[in-house]
Amino acid sequence: MSAPTDPGRGAAASGPLARLTQALRRRPAVRGGEPVLLPLAERVYPPYVVRVEKLTWERALLTLRVSVQQTGPWIPLAPEEGQDPFAPVEFRLVDGRRRLPVPYTDLGDGLYDLTINVPTFLARQAIPNGTWRVVLFAHGERTAPATFDGAALAELDDAARVFLYEGNRSVVTASFGIAENAVDLERLDFLMRTYHLFRERAKPKKRRPFKRVKTLLLGDRAKQRYAGWIHGAITRTVGVKPGRILFASDQRLSIEGNLLRVQERLRERGLADRFDMKYSFRLPRSGGWGTTIRILYLLATSEIVLLDDYFGILKSITLNPRTRVIQLWHAGSGFKSVGYSRFGNLGSPKLWHPHRQYTYAITGSEHLRHVYAEAFGIEEAAVIPTGLPRVDWFLDPVRRDDFLQRFAADFPQIAGKRVVLFAPTFRGRSIYTAFYDYEQIDWAGLADVCGDDTVVLFRMHHFVKEPIEIPEQYRDRFFDFTHYRDGLNLLHAVDVLITDYSSIIYEFSLLDRPMLFFAPDRVNYAATRGFHRDYAETAPGRVASTFDEVLDALRTGEFEQEKVAAFRAQNFDRVDTGAADRVIDWLILGRPETEASSAAAATEEQTDVDTESSETDIPEEEIA
Repeated sequence: MSAPTDPGRGAAASGPLARLTQALRRRPAVRGGEPVLLPLAERVYPPYVVRVEKLTWERALLTLRVSVQQTGPWIPLAPEEGQDPFAPVEFRLVDGRRRLPVPYTDLGDGLYDLTINVPTFLARQAIPNGTWRVVLFAHGERTAPATFDGAALAELDDAARVFLYEGNRSVVTASFGIAENAVDLERLDFLMRTYHLFRERAKPKKRRPFKRVKTLLLGDRAKQRYAGWIHGAITRTVGVKPGRILFASDQRLSIEGNLLRVQERLRERGLADRFDMKYSFRLPRSGGWGTTIRILYLLATSEIVLLDDYFGILKSITLNPRTRVIQLWHAGSGFKSVGYSRFGNLGSPKLWHPHRQYTYAITGSEHLRHVYAEAFGIEEAAVIPTGLPRVDWFLDPVRRDDFLQRFAADFPQIAGKRVVLFAPTFRGRSIYTAFYDYEQIDWAGLADVCGDDTVVLFRMHHFVKEPIEIPEQYRDRFFDFTHYRDGLNLLHAVDVLITDYSSIIYEFSLLDRPMLFFAPDRVNYAATRGFHRDYAETAPGRVASTFDEVLDALRTGEFEQEKVAAFRAQNFDRVDTGAADRVIDWLILGRPETEASSAAAATEEQTDVDTESSETDIPEEEIA
């Protein structure tokens, strides 16, 4: 039996009456109150040809390049007066009665890029299990699923991905295939199959009942349950106290950076009396149940929670909807992939993660919203480009001049000389394993290149426990500034910055001074940590693979400084001192005029996703 002819491709359909008749026949007929499919010979399908042309992966982000050809007008079943027969389109993943909207970009000329984020597909959750067709909808009505070229099936095998997490005990798989269409046997429908698979922990070989009971009662999972119970009890009995703001970090022992600037600005504006400001600062393993209960109490009773880094206790609790959690991430725009940008790689987060709890996160520019949204596993609408509050200090000319005067007085041996700052990030997976390989530094060569008119300040990452040992003969020109308190303003005294993958480049780019990137391990670093963008293209300065290249740059002054301006323009929407005010006005006192309203709308829409559609469904094998 031959496939039915598509009237949109020939002269069979002509005139408004004929097109309306075809529109009525596109859907199942209703007989006795129940929908039934018309015989294949009587069915006519929308004049659309939809094809998946290409699949590409970037980390856990899948992009489907789809072409759409409309071969004739599409008359809706109940057309509105003046409705354009060439309809606006949207795309959904369809599996039976489930229909999930897919974000897309219209490239023009009938081409669309559909974006599927595996760990954060919908409502801050991963893409669910299913065998999905990509279906085009026009004027809100279901039309044709996407097809795939049968001669290119090998590409689908190559595009399959496996994303391991939770110590390789859990996995999300994404694979691709085709299926014959029951209506048009010459057509191969494109399929995407996604599965979540889990395996239990290995059972101990020896019977150790005491250890098992101890783990059950005192293990990490038990502690998380206890934390959830305690927080829930406080939420029910005490609840949120209006006006309470919690400044918190589990990575630092005192308030600083963006948190400190926001606190300071609240006081400068006379708002301190309006809020009940509380504080919690500790390292992950520095406190016991006493500090933990206090933090749980503050989280349960605070209307606003301001963070500056990963805050692990959030994975154990369910926050009151009245509590706004605002991530004032300290890192600016670095190179490293973090959070869900690392999904499926070493150190991958679990699908439920503290980052998912953020009401808002801030960034420096519109350009970075998608970067932060991917990393935190939240919507782009929840990432607000306020700028970083600590930059307010950095750009304040009075603070700058005052600092430079004090710095010259405190360090007369440095005043008047060219200052080079060596400030790399750490190596290792966490605060507990952080290190830096000091053997890479050629002390004699560096001293020879610098001469008498240059000093070098070494500022190691605060995670690195082993202090840098500067050889005694060079201590008149090389100085350890690792624990210098005002690391941000220190940049004003620096003429050349040497770093690698640190976000320190964010503020330093505002000074339009040369930067040098010493990254001998960038291949391995990219493989284990991952980069959001190509390192050599993104780095706003010369990239050195060896220390000899570092010495050559210092000797010749060839730093490729022209890259700095482009980097600054890309990462700063505003170069001003108003970031803290925008955080206060938009996110603490109210909502941003446009951004936050979009975020709220996106959050509301997430709870109304059509996963169990009420519209008449067509069996999977009959999808046209």
